[in-house]
This record gives sequence, structure tokens and C-alpha cells, in this order.
Amino acid sequence: MVDGIKNITIIGAGIAGLTAALAIVKRAKETNQCINLQIFEAAKSLNEEGAGLQLSPNATHILRKLGVLDQLIECAGIPNDIKTYDGRSGKALANIPLGDYAKNRYGAPYIVVHRADLHHILLTEVEKHSEIILKFGHKLTDIVSLDVGYQFIFKNNDKNITHKADLYIAADGVWSKTKTLLLIDLNNPSEFSGHIAWRSIIDAKQLDKKYLTSTSVWFGAKAHIVLYPIRNNQKFNLVILTEGEFKQKSWALSADIKQLKQHLTGWCSDVNDILNAATDVKIWPLCAGKPEYQTAENNILLIGDAAHATLPYQAQGAAMAIEDAACLANLLYSNSSNWQDWSAAEVNENFRSFEAMRQQRVVKTQLAAQENAKIFHMVAPLSWARNIFLFLATKFYRNGLLSRLDWLYSKRYDNF
Repeated sequence: MVDGIKNITIIGAGIAGLTAALAIVKRAKETNQCINLQIFEAAKSLNEEGAGLQLSPNATHILRKLGVLDQLIECAGIPNDIKTYDGRSGKALANIPLGDYAKNRYGAPYIVVHRADLHHILLTEVEKHSEIILKFGHKLTDIVSLDVGYQFIFKNNDKNITHKADLYIAADGVWSKTKTLLLIDLNNPSEFSGHIAWRSIIDAKQLDKKYLTSTSVWFGAKAHIVLYPIRNNQKFNLVILTEGEFKQKSWALSADIKQLKQHLTGWCSDVNDILNAATDVKIWPLCAGKPEYQTAENNILLIGDAAHATLPYQAQGAAMAIEDAACLANLLYSNSSNWQDWSAAEVNENFRSFEAMRQQRVVKTQLAAQENAKIFHMVAPLSWARNIFLFLATKFYRNGLLSRLDWLYSKRYDNF
């Protein structure tokens, strides 16, 4: 820690927190500023749990600027396209171009990775920076309001650790302890959405090689399936989204494969072959609040899932967190000001302006995910109309299926 320099504390060492730390330190160095930055993480070590995630060009631009994209690509998949099918008949519907076409269109690739690989690469990069102090095993237990700002209290090995920072960045996920202690979650709590994710990692040797070059999607009534290659085509990530009841507030529980197959009774042989290869399945309840960028107060800012948890139907949860990190770095070290010169009132004003600035894009993405959930899970006869549209759109206007997402993928936040 450098004496006489204000400090930033990040709560949570997930994708949002680690990316924010890297972006802030990079921006500080570019402006020749010293910085004190600490990350407090409740877990005692890096958690390898999780499954695959998709990173679109709006995110990979930023990861490239942080110097981690090349490492990530080495263990990622780069699908040539998204192929969609009818879940029951197996009939091909849409074929959306990705691969070189997406890279040329947006200037950065669309990749698919294991969450743990991204997490590990970000963590390794953080550990290279002496300006960043990462503290595992520090669980946030209380927040005390002071005359100016707050004091955070963490528990580490049964000891209470009192900590005060000039800025607090809460990146502690959908069940954010920061929000709970500040009573922010009362305004818009994360609740079970009625959607459930069943996830599995499958050895690539167990499935047909035809799936190695694409992201494959099967649509059905109140369910859909996504399959794509990860870990340099050595594994497949499988996620099945269904609708139903789920009473436990838990993550990554072992699932009953027989129960999963009941949701997909009557689906095509390709789907059944994939299900038979999925021997270790975990189940996640999908939780989110109403679409918004949630507002904190004073010198506290929420980012990532803590600020705007979303359903996965637009595949933008990680990307929005990465965008938050880049935008925050630019806010703190803009061309016109430096956060270390801000008064307490200016910190509050600028953090609230940041939330307002991110609001429109985040909400549009959340609403798009909700709309996709309806489209992907349509029942007959609406599903027939959807299938005809996708088939004809691919035949006569294939590239337009991707260009309709220009508003999302072409946005650049890598100017930090």
C-alpha cells in the first residue's frame, strides 16, 4: 500500500471484480497515477465450479485490451456459426454466421470458454500486479455508516477485520451481501425466475464431431438446449434450460438425469444421444430481479450480477460485467478528471451518473433475454411460425440474423 494515496476496495473476486481491478490498474498506469486497490473474496480459494460461457465481441475487445484474450483463445472454442434445430424433429432451422464473419464485422472474435478458464486467467493476471492485494477467505459481515462513507467489516478465520476505503466496488454477485446489508435488495430482490439450468461438461470423444465447429441449439416447448465446444475442442459445454418449480436457493446441485430426460420426452435422437453422454449434471435455479441497473449510495457502486443479474437467454451476463469494468476504469481516470481529486459529494454524483449511463444498455440486454426466453420456448402453433421464419431467414437473409445484434456486439468500451 502506498501512503497518502486514496484506496479502492472491490468486494468479490469473480469475473466482474477481477476485470475491474485489471482495467482500473491499467488506466491508472496510463495516467501515471499511483493506486491502492484491494479485493476481498469470501471464498478461501479459486472455485473451479461452473460451466461454459459465451463471450461476444463487445467483451472480447476489452479482454484483448487487458492482454488476456490470446491466452483465453488457446483454451476456448471459436464457433463458425450458431446452428438451430427443432428439438422434436431435429430439422435444421437457422444458421447464424460467427467465426471469421463475426470477427471481420466487429473487429474481435466471438468465443466460447469454460468459466473456470476465464477466471483462472484473470486471477493470474491480477497476481502479476503489485498494486492489487487480493484477500481470500474474507467474508463481508457488516457495513457501518460513518459521517463520510462507510466502514466494511469482514470475517477471516473467526477474526473481525475492520476496513475503510475511499471507493467500494461491490462485485459480489446475484446474492450480493453488500446489497443485503445496505437494504438495497429490498427495492428489487433477485428472485427465482421459473427457469432452471441443467449443466454438464462432456468429453468431446463421446459426441459426434459435427458439433465441434458450431454452437448448436435445439428449441422445444418450454425448454431449449445449447451445446458448444470448449477447452480447445476437448470438451463440450451442455446447458439445458427448462421451466418449472425449484424450492432450494442453492447452486450447482447434483441433478437427477432421469428427471431431466422427462422434460425432454419425445425429442429427437440427436438430443437423446447428447443426454446419454451427460453423466454428471448440475442444476441451477436462475434468479434475477426486474430489469434495471441497481443504484447504490454514496461511495459504493454495484457492478456485474450484483447490479443487473440477467437470464442467460442473450448470453450476456459475463459480457455486461466486463463492460462495467471497462466503463468504470474510464470513469475513474477520464481525460478531464481523476477520482482521487473528487470530493465525497463528487464521488456520489459520479457513481450515480455511471449507473444512469449504464442503465439503458443493461436494461435493453435484460429485456432482450426475457424476449428470447419466450421465443426459444414457444409451444405450437407459435413455434411453427418461429421455425418457418428462421428457416426462410437463413435461406434468403442469413447475414441479417447476426446484423440484428449489431446494437449489442458492435459497441466498443475498450478505450481505456
